[in-house]
Amino acid sequence: MHIELTEETLKMLNSSDEERIKYINQEYWIDYPIAQNILKKMEDIYNFGYGKTRYISILLVGGSNNGKTSLLKQFLEKHPPYDYNIEGEQPEWITDEFFDKYTGIGRPVLYAISPTEPSESRLYSIILEQLNIPYKTRDSLDVKAKLVEYYLRALNVRVLIIDEIHNILNGSPARQKQIMSAIRDLSSKLTMPVILAGVKEALRAVNTEDQISSRYRPEYLTKWKMDKDYISLLATTISKLPLKNNPLFSIRTMHKRFLSYATDILVRS
Repeated sequence: MHIELTEETLKMLNSSDEERIKYINQEYWIDYPIAQNILKKMEDIYNFGYGKTRYISILLVGGSNNGKTSLLKQFLEKHPPYDYNIEGEQPEWITDEFFDKYTGIGRPVLYAISPTEPSESRLYSIILEQLNIPYKTRDSLDVKAKLVEYYLRALNVRVLIIDEIHNILNGSPARQKQIMSAIRDLSSKLTMPVILAGVKEALRAVNTEDQISSRYRPEYLTKWKMDKDYISLLATTISKLPLKNNPLFSIRTMHKRFLSYATDILVRS
């Protein structure tokens, strides 16, 4: 099996050990079939889900440190914030009429982490913090809810991502239902699809009631096994490593050890 290093990696081969270690430790994304499939479904939600009265959203399920957050952040990078008010930044299709109907500032995809101390109020606070919107901690639940709805609409948020949704299981069944109902109501009022993510317990978190669970299609990040997809992952990873010794030794003699650490590779990528 022959593995060709990337052009950038080849340039690093003659660098110092410190420079090569720094290069190896940088974050980068490695595509693999399961991730590609899930990212495509996220793109479908982004392109076709917003504005629909009812659209099936996604519940991304995977083991702890199995690459869920890396995958979500890859999706985020494809849809960065924008500001069309800045001179020279407007696309050709932006006209004066656009600013009559919309704000020129947008957050197409908003990422938030479910509160570890489950409460509807804390969920709204986290969303407002991610939007950099000032609020008062003592604001009532109704005030926070209206702020969240207003700014999600004003900033043209098309998809809301809530990671670590299994955190809501730290609360009582009543609290769990309140949070899931709040997420459902936000999605319905703003006709905005939602992507939830968490470990397998997230399935239980979503199943608070049929009306909620029916909205989310589970997508699974499964554990790696020795197959062609795993070998392809290793080969791609090694192609980015400026190792002076032949890396093929690692694939031939240490594939089981690599397999046990595949999760770490994904997390860092």
